[in-house]
Amino acid sequence: MRSMQIRELTTDDADASLRASRDAFGGPIQERSAFTIGNGVQRWGIFDGELLAAKVNARDYLSMIGGREVSTAGVAGVLVAPEYRGTGLARRLMTHLLSQAREAGAAVSTLFRTAPALYRSLGYEQVAELTFGELPAAALRGLKVRPPTTVRRATVEDGPAIRSVYSRIAAAGSCLLTRTGPCFPATDQDMLDHFDGITVAVDADGYISGYVSWNRGENYGPAGQLDVSELHARSGAALESLLAVVGSFEAVTFTIRFRTSGTDPIHWLIPGPGWSVSRVDPYLLRVVDLSGAVAQRGWPAGLTVDIPMMVDDPICPWNSGDHRLVLNGGDGRLEPGADSSSGAGGYRIGPRGLGVLMAGGVTTARLRHAGLIEGGSAAGDVALDAAMAGPRPAILDYF
Repeated sequence: MRSMQIRELTTDDADASLRASRDAFGGPIQERSAFTIGNGVQRWGIFDGELLAAKVNARDYLSMIGGREVSTAGVAGVLVAPEYRGTGLARRLMTHLLSQAREAGAAVSTLFRTAPALYRSLGYEQVAELTFGELPAAALRGLKVRPPTTVRRATVEDGPAIRSVYSRIAAAGSCLLTRTGPCFPATDQDMLDHFDGITVAVDADGYISGYVSWNRGENYGPAGQLDVSELHARSGAALESLLAVVGSFEAVTFTIRFRTSGTDPIHWLIPGPGWSVSRVDPYLLRVVDLSGAVAQRGWPAGLTVDIPMMVDDPICPWNSGDHRLVLNGGDGRLEPGADSSSGAGGYRIGPRGLGVLMAGGVTTARLRHAGLIEGGSAAGDVALDAAMAGPRPAILDYF
Protein backbone atom coordinates (compact mmCIF):
# COMPACT_ATOMS: atom_id res chain seq x y z
CA MET A 1 0.00 0.00 0.00
CA ARG A 2 2.82 2.42 0.75
CA SER A 3 4.12 2.07 -2.81
CA MET A 4 0.86 3.35 -4.25
CA GLN A 5 1.02 6.85 -5.69
CA ILE A 6 -1.60 9.56 -6.07
CA ARG A 7 -1.42 11.67 -9.19
CA GLU A 8 -3.68 13.64 -11.49
CA LEU A 9 -5.10 11.68 -14.37
CA THR A 10 -4.12 12.55 -17.92
CA THR A 11 -5.66 11.77 -21.28
CA ASP A 12 -3.46 8.66 -21.37
CA ASP A 13 -5.54 7.34 -18.45
CA ALA A 14 -8.88 7.76 -20.26
CA ASP A 15 -9.44 4.08 -21.10
CA ALA A 16 -8.53 2.86 -17.62
CA SER A 17 -10.73 5.53 -16.04
CA LEU A 18 -13.77 4.75 -18.18
CA ARG A 19 -13.43 1.00 -17.60
CA ALA A 20 -13.17 1.59 -13.83
CA SER A 21 -16.37 3.66 -14.01
CA ARG A 22 -18.05 0.82 -15.89
CA ASP A 23 -17.06 -1.66 -13.17
CA ALA A 24 -18.30 0.61 -10.39
CA PHE A 25 -21.41 2.26 -11.79
CA GLY A 26 -22.52 -0.01 -14.62
CA GLY A 27 -23.78 1.02 -18.03
CA PRO A 28 -21.96 0.96 -21.36
CA ILE A 29 -18.41 2.21 -21.69
CA GLN A 30 -18.68 5.73 -23.01
CA GLU A 31 -16.75 7.19 -25.88
CA ARG A 32 -13.26 8.42 -25.09
CA SER A 33 -14.46 12.00 -25.64
CA ALA A 34 -16.50 11.69 -22.43
CA PHE A 35 -13.25 11.79 -20.47
CA THR A 36 -12.38 15.47 -19.97
CA ILE A 37 -9.39 17.13 -18.39
CA GLY A 38 -9.42 20.80 -17.47
CA ASN A 39 -12.39 23.06 -18.17
CA GLY A 40 -13.26 23.10 -14.50
CA VAL A 41 -12.72 19.37 -13.95
CA GLN A 42 -9.86 17.77 -12.05
CA ARG A 43 -9.33 14.02 -11.74
CA TRP A 44 -7.06 12.16 -9.34
CA GLY A 45 -6.21 8.50 -9.12
CA ILE A 46 -4.28 6.10 -6.91
CA PHE A 47 -2.06 3.81 -8.93
CA ASP A 48 -0.63 0.45 -7.94
CA GLY A 49 2.22 0.52 -10.39
CA GLU A 50 0.44 0.99 -13.72
CA LEU A 51 -2.96 -0.15 -12.41
CA LEU A 52 -5.63 2.40 -11.54
CA ALA A 53 -6.83 1.30 -8.09
CA ALA A 54 -9.08 4.25 -7.18
CA LYS A 55 -10.16 7.58 -8.62
CA VAL A 56 -12.20 10.72 -7.90
CA ASN A 57 -13.35 13.80 -9.83
CA ALA A 58 -13.84 17.39 -8.63
CA ARG A 59 -15.69 20.11 -10.52
CA ASP A 60 -15.44 23.84 -10.00
CA TYR A 61 -18.84 25.20 -9.01
CA LEU A 62 -20.31 28.20 -7.25
CA SER A 63 -23.08 27.69 -4.69
CA MET A 64 -25.45 30.49 -3.73
CA ILE A 65 -25.66 30.71 0.07
CA GLY A 66 -27.08 33.73 1.80
CA GLY A 67 -27.40 35.47 -1.55
CA ARG A 68 -23.69 35.24 -2.32
CA GLU A 69 -21.43 32.96 -4.33
CA VAL A 70 -19.43 30.38 -2.38
CA SER A 71 -16.62 28.57 -4.22
CA THR A 72 -17.44 24.87 -4.30
CA ALA A 73 -15.63 21.65 -5.17
CA GLY A 74 -18.30 19.27 -6.46
CA VAL A 75 -17.11 15.70 -5.90
CA ALA A 76 -18.24 12.82 -8.09
CA GLY A 77 -17.05 9.53 -9.55
CA VAL A 78 -15.50 8.24 -6.31
CA LEU A 79 -14.62 4.60 -6.86
CA VAL A 80 -12.24 1.86 -5.81
CA ALA A 81 -11.49 -1.13 -8.02
CA PRO A 82 -13.01 -4.36 -6.63
CA GLU A 83 -9.64 -5.89 -5.78
CA TYR A 84 -8.68 -2.91 -3.59
CA ARG A 85 -11.91 -2.27 -1.69
CA GLY A 86 -11.76 -2.18 2.09
CA THR A 87 -8.12 -1.01 2.14
CA GLY A 88 -8.76 2.68 2.88
CA LEU A 89 -8.03 4.00 -0.61
CA ALA A 90 -11.24 6.03 -0.86
CA ARG A 91 -10.47 7.81 2.38
CA ARG A 92 -6.89 8.48 1.34
CA LEU A 93 -7.98 9.84 -2.03
CA MET A 94 -10.72 12.04 -0.56
CA THR A 95 -8.32 13.49 2.00
CA HIS A 96 -5.97 14.37 -0.84
CA LEU A 97 -8.83 15.93 -2.80
CA LEU A 98 -9.84 18.17 0.11
CA SER A 99 -6.29 19.46 0.46
CA GLN A 100 -6.10 20.13 -3.27
CA ALA A 101 -9.52 21.80 -3.26
CA ARG A 102 -8.38 24.19 -0.56
CA GLU A 103 -5.28 25.09 -2.55
CA ALA A 104 -7.50 25.72 -5.58
CA GLY A 105 -9.62 28.17 -3.58
CA ALA A 106 -12.70 26.11 -2.69
CA ALA A 107 -14.48 27.13 0.50
CA VAL A 108 -16.85 24.14 0.62
CA SER A 109 -17.18 20.75 -1.02
CA THR A 110 -20.40 18.95 -1.92
CA LEU A 111 -21.40 15.55 -3.24
CA PHE A 112 -24.24 13.08 -3.69
CA ARG A 113 -23.44 10.27 -1.36
CA THR A 114 -23.52 6.53 -1.97
CA ALA A 115 -21.67 5.55 1.22
CA PRO A 116 -22.99 7.65 4.15
CA ALA A 117 -20.60 6.29 6.77
CA LEU A 118 -17.52 7.00 4.64
CA TYR A 119 -18.45 10.58 3.82
CA ARG A 120 -19.59 11.39 7.34
CA SER A 121 -16.26 10.12 8.63
CA LEU A 122 -14.67 12.63 6.24
CA GLY A 123 -16.73 15.52 7.64
CA TYR A 124 -19.58 15.70 5.10
CA GLU A 125 -23.16 15.99 6.26
CA GLN A 126 -26.52 15.98 4.50
CA VAL A 127 -27.96 19.44 3.89
CA ALA A 128 -30.44 18.91 1.04
CA GLU A 129 -32.12 16.29 -1.15
CA LEU A 130 -32.72 16.08 -4.88
CA THR A 131 -36.20 14.56 -5.05
CA PHE A 132 -38.04 12.94 -7.94
CA GLY A 133 -41.79 12.91 -7.37
CA GLU A 134 -44.63 11.57 -9.47
CA LEU A 135 -48.13 12.91 -9.88
CA PRO A 136 -51.12 11.85 -11.98
CA ALA A 137 -51.55 14.40 -14.74
CA ALA A 138 -55.21 14.56 -13.71
CA ALA A 139 -54.13 16.11 -10.41
CA LEU A 140 -53.38 19.33 -12.31
CA ARG A 141 -56.84 19.46 -13.86
CA GLY A 142 -58.50 22.85 -13.44
CA LEU A 143 -55.36 24.95 -13.59
CA LYS A 144 -55.46 27.65 -16.27
CA VAL A 145 -53.12 30.09 -17.91
CA ARG A 146 -53.88 33.26 -15.99
CA PRO A 147 -54.26 36.38 -18.15
CA PRO A 148 -52.54 38.69 -18.79
CA THR A 149 -49.83 36.03 -18.50
CA THR A 150 -49.22 34.15 -21.74
CA VAL A 151 -47.15 31.07 -22.52
CA ARG A 152 -45.09 30.06 -25.53
CA ARG A 153 -42.23 27.80 -26.57
CA ALA A 154 -38.81 29.23 -25.75
CA THR A 155 -36.35 30.20 -28.48
CA VAL A 156 -32.62 30.71 -28.29
CA GLU A 157 -33.23 34.46 -27.91
CA ASP A 158 -34.95 33.72 -24.59
CA GLY A 159 -31.79 32.15 -23.15
CA PRO A 160 -30.61 35.20 -21.16
CA ALA A 161 -34.07 35.76 -19.67
CA ILE A 162 -34.38 32.08 -18.68
CA ARG A 163 -30.97 32.21 -17.03
CA SER A 164 -31.99 35.41 -15.23
CA VAL A 165 -35.09 33.73 -13.76
CA TYR A 166 -32.98 30.86 -12.46
CA SER A 167 -30.33 33.22 -11.07
CA ARG A 168 -32.93 35.09 -9.04
CA ILE A 169 -34.38 31.84 -7.70
CA ALA A 170 -30.89 30.61 -6.76
CA ALA A 171 -29.96 33.90 -5.07
CA ALA A 172 -33.07 33.71 -2.90
CA GLY A 173 -32.37 30.10 -1.91
CA SER A 174 -29.52 28.19 -0.31
CA CYS A 175 -26.99 25.82 -1.91
CA LEU A 176 -28.34 26.00 -5.48
CA LEU A 177 -25.51 26.16 -8.02
CA THR A 178 -25.11 29.31 -10.09
CA ARG A 179 -24.81 27.29 -13.32
CA THR A 180 -21.98 29.51 -14.47
CA GLY A 181 -18.50 28.42 -15.51
CA PRO A 182 -17.11 25.71 -17.78
CA CYS A 183 -19.05 22.82 -16.24
CA PHE A 184 -22.38 24.09 -17.58
CA PRO A 185 -23.74 24.62 -21.12
CA ALA A 186 -21.72 27.37 -22.73
CA THR A 187 -24.40 28.67 -25.08
CA ASP A 188 -28.12 29.25 -24.92
CA GLN A 189 -28.60 26.81 -27.78
CA ASP A 190 -26.81 24.12 -25.77
CA MET A 191 -29.21 24.79 -22.90
CA LEU A 192 -32.28 24.45 -25.13
CA ASP A 193 -30.97 21.34 -26.85
CA HIS A 194 -30.83 19.52 -23.52
CA PHE A 195 -34.65 19.31 -23.39
CA ASP A 196 -37.50 18.38 -25.71
CA GLY A 197 -39.01 21.71 -24.83
CA ILE A 198 -38.80 24.77 -22.61
CA THR A 199 -42.01 26.73 -22.17
CA VAL A 200 -41.85 30.30 -20.87
CA ALA A 201 -44.44 32.43 -19.11
CA VAL A 202 -44.57 36.03 -20.34
CA ASP A 203 -46.09 38.83 -18.25
CA ALA A 204 -48.12 41.81 -19.44
CA ASP A 205 -44.98 43.89 -20.05
CA GLY A 206 -43.47 41.23 -22.30
CA TYR A 207 -40.91 40.01 -19.76
CA ILE A 208 -40.31 36.32 -19.10
CA SER A 209 -41.40 35.64 -15.54
CA GLY A 210 -40.95 31.87 -15.45
CA TYR A 211 -40.15 28.73 -17.37
CA VAL A 212 -40.65 24.97 -17.32
CA SER A 213 -38.19 22.58 -18.98
CA TRP A 214 -39.49 19.15 -19.95
CA ASN A 215 -38.82 15.93 -21.83
CA ARG A 216 -41.73 14.13 -23.41
CA GLY A 217 -40.52 10.52 -23.49
CA GLU A 218 -41.55 7.83 -26.00
CA ASN A 219 -44.90 6.43 -24.83
CA TYR A 220 -48.45 7.73 -24.52
CA GLY A 221 -51.55 6.73 -22.58
CA PRO A 222 -51.09 4.72 -19.36
CA ALA A 223 -47.40 4.22 -20.14
CA GLY A 224 -46.85 7.88 -21.02
CA GLN A 225 -44.78 10.12 -18.78
CA LEU A 226 -43.71 13.73 -18.94
CA ASP A 227 -40.44 14.50 -17.14
CA VAL A 228 -40.37 18.04 -15.76
CA SER A 229 -36.75 18.92 -15.16
CA GLU A 230 -37.62 22.09 -13.31
CA LEU A 231 -40.28 24.75 -13.04
CA HIS A 232 -39.39 28.22 -11.80
CA ALA A 233 -41.53 31.32 -11.64
CA ARG A 234 -41.29 34.77 -10.10
CA SER A 235 -45.05 35.21 -9.62
CA GLY A 236 -48.07 33.13 -8.72
CA ALA A 237 -49.66 33.82 -12.09
CA ALA A 238 -46.61 32.53 -13.94
CA LEU A 239 -46.36 29.46 -11.69
CA GLU A 240 -50.00 28.49 -12.18
CA SER A 241 -49.80 29.13 -15.93
CA LEU A 242 -46.77 26.86 -16.33
CA LEU A 243 -48.36 24.14 -14.22
CA ALA A 244 -51.39 24.41 -16.48
CA VAL A 245 -49.14 23.75 -19.48
CA VAL A 246 -47.76 20.66 -17.74
CA GLY A 247 -51.29 19.49 -16.93
CA SER A 248 -52.35 19.93 -20.56
CA PHE A 249 -50.47 16.70 -21.37
CA GLU A 250 -53.14 14.72 -19.50
CA ALA A 251 -54.72 13.30 -22.66
CA VAL A 252 -51.50 11.61 -23.77
CA THR A 253 -49.45 11.15 -20.59
CA PHE A 254 -50.97 9.79 -17.41
CA THR A 255 -47.97 10.57 -15.21
CA ILE A 256 -45.93 13.72 -14.58
CA ARG A 257 -42.51 13.28 -13.01
CA PHE A 258 -41.07 16.35 -11.28
CA ARG A 259 -37.49 16.99 -10.23
CA THR A 260 -37.63 19.15 -7.13
CA SER A 261 -35.80 20.10 -3.95
CA GLY A 262 -36.23 22.13 -0.80
CA THR A 263 -39.49 24.01 -0.33
CA ASP A 264 -40.97 23.95 -3.81
CA PRO A 265 -43.97 26.29 -4.27
CA ILE A 266 -45.59 23.96 -6.82
CA HIS A 267 -47.02 22.02 -3.84
CA TRP A 268 -49.06 25.06 -2.85
CA LEU A 269 -50.87 25.13 -6.20
CA ILE A 270 -51.44 21.47 -7.13
CA PRO A 271 -55.22 21.00 -6.80
CA GLY A 272 -55.46 17.21 -6.90
CA PRO A 273 -54.07 14.25 -4.91
CA GLY A 274 -51.60 11.55 -5.79
CA TRP A 275 -48.12 12.97 -5.15
CA SER A 276 -45.57 10.26 -4.40
CA VAL A 277 -41.78 10.23 -4.16
CA SER A 278 -39.96 7.76 -6.41
CA ARG A 279 -36.34 8.66 -5.69
CA VAL A 280 -34.29 10.78 -3.29
CA ASP A 281 -30.61 11.64 -3.77
CA PRO A 282 -29.11 13.04 -0.53
CA TYR A 283 -26.77 16.02 -1.00
CA LEU A 284 -23.90 16.49 1.46
CA LEU A 285 -21.71 19.50 2.21
CA ARG A 286 -18.45 19.94 4.08
CA VAL A 287 -16.48 23.06 4.86
CA VAL A 288 -13.06 23.00 3.18
CA ASP A 289 -11.84 26.43 4.27
CA LEU A 290 -13.76 27.71 7.29
CA SER A 291 -12.44 31.25 7.13
CA GLY A 292 -13.21 31.45 3.41
CA ALA A 293 -16.70 29.99 3.82
CA VAL A 294 -17.62 32.47 6.54
CA ALA A 295 -16.33 35.40 4.47
CA GLN A 296 -17.93 34.32 1.19
CA ARG A 297 -21.34 33.32 2.49
CA GLY A 298 -24.00 35.99 2.96
CA TRP A 299 -25.48 36.44 6.45
CA PRO A 300 -28.63 38.23 7.72
CA ALA A 301 -28.12 41.95 7.14
CA GLY A 302 -29.62 43.09 10.43
CA LEU A 303 -27.62 40.73 12.63
CA THR A 304 -24.57 41.62 14.73
CA VAL A 305 -23.11 38.75 16.77
CA ASP A 306 -19.80 37.51 18.14
CA ILE A 307 -19.94 33.78 18.87
CA PRO A 308 -17.00 31.78 20.32
CA MET A 309 -16.53 28.26 18.98
CA MET A 310 -13.91 25.56 19.23
CA VAL A 311 -13.56 23.57 16.00
CA ASP A 312 -12.07 20.09 15.82
CA ASP A 313 -11.46 19.02 12.21
CA PRO A 314 -8.85 16.24 11.92
CA ILE A 315 -9.31 15.79 8.14
CA CYS A 316 -8.85 19.50 7.39
CA PRO A 317 -6.74 20.52 10.42
CA TRP A 318 -6.32 24.09 9.16
CA ASN A 319 -9.95 24.63 10.27
CA SER A 320 -9.28 23.48 13.84
CA GLY A 321 -8.81 25.81 16.76
CA ASP A 322 -10.57 28.39 18.89
CA HIS A 323 -12.38 30.94 16.78
CA ARG A 324 -14.95 33.70 16.96
CA LEU A 325 -17.73 33.87 14.39
CA VAL A 326 -18.22 37.60 13.90
CA LEU A 327 -21.23 38.75 11.86
CA ASN A 328 -22.16 42.32 11.09
CA GLY A 329 -24.32 43.90 8.39
CA GLY A 330 -24.58 40.77 6.25
CA ASP A 331 -20.82 40.12 6.29
CA GLY A 332 -18.98 37.48 8.27
CA ARG A 333 -15.43 36.84 9.34
CA LEU A 334 -13.57 34.31 11.45
CA GLU A 335 -11.31 35.75 14.12
CA PRO A 336 -9.02 34.14 16.69
CA GLY A 337 -10.76 33.28 19.92
CA ALA A 338 -9.88 32.41 23.48
CA ASP A 339 -10.12 28.84 24.78
CA SER A 340 -13.84 28.18 24.40
CA SER A 341 -13.65 24.57 25.58
CA SER A 342 -13.72 25.68 29.21
CA GLY A 343 -17.24 27.08 28.95
CA ALA A 344 -18.21 30.75 29.03
CA GLY A 345 -20.86 30.21 26.40
CA GLY A 346 -18.51 28.78 23.79
CA TYR A 347 -19.57 26.11 21.31
CA ARG A 348 -17.76 22.93 20.33
CA ILE A 349 -18.39 21.82 16.79
CA GLY A 350 -16.93 19.42 14.26
CA PRO A 351 -16.91 19.49 10.45
CA ARG A 352 -20.33 17.87 10.05
CA GLY A 353 -21.96 20.51 12.20
CA LEU A 354 -20.07 23.23 10.36
CA GLY A 355 -21.45 21.97 7.04
CA VAL A 356 -25.04 22.19 8.26
CA LEU A 357 -24.31 25.58 9.84
CA MET A 358 -22.96 26.98 6.59
CA ALA A 359 -25.93 25.71 4.57
CA GLY A 360 -28.41 27.21 7.03
CA GLY A 361 -32.11 26.60 7.44
CA VAL A 362 -31.86 24.71 10.76
CA THR A 363 -31.89 25.57 14.46
CA THR A 364 -29.21 25.11 17.07
CA ALA A 365 -31.54 22.78 18.94
CA ARG A 366 -31.71 20.46 15.95
CA LEU A 367 -27.92 20.41 15.67
CA ARG A 368 -27.61 19.72 19.39
CA HIS A 369 -30.16 16.88 19.31
CA ALA A 370 -28.13 15.22 16.54
CA GLY A 371 -24.86 15.65 18.46
CA LEU A 372 -23.46 18.02 15.83
CA ILE A 373 -22.84 20.88 18.27
CA GLU A 374 -22.18 21.10 21.99
CA GLY A 375 -21.95 23.82 24.61
CA GLY A 376 -23.16 27.33 24.04
CA SER A 377 -25.77 29.30 25.94
CA ALA A 378 -29.40 30.32 25.59
CA ALA A 379 -28.37 33.72 24.25
CA GLY A 380 -25.88 32.12 21.91
CA ASP A 381 -28.56 29.76 20.59
CA VAL A 382 -30.77 32.72 19.75
CA ALA A 383 -27.87 34.36 17.89
CA LEU A 384 -26.95 31.21 15.99
CA ASP A 385 -30.60 30.55 15.11
CA ALA A 386 -30.80 34.05 13.65
CA ALA A 387 -27.57 33.48 11.72
CA MET A 388 -28.83 30.20 10.27
CA ALA A 389 -32.32 31.48 9.53
CA GLY A 390 -33.24 31.32 5.91
CA PRO A 391 -34.60 29.04 3.24
CA ARG A 392 -34.33 25.31 3.40
CA PRO A 393 -31.24 24.28 1.37
CA ALA A 394 -31.92 22.79 -2.05
CA ILE A 395 -30.10 21.35 -5.06
CA LEU A 396 -31.34 20.82 -8.62
CA ASP A 397 -28.15 19.75 -10.44
CA TYR A 398 -26.97 16.15 -10.20
CA PHE A 399 -23.27 15.49 -10.77
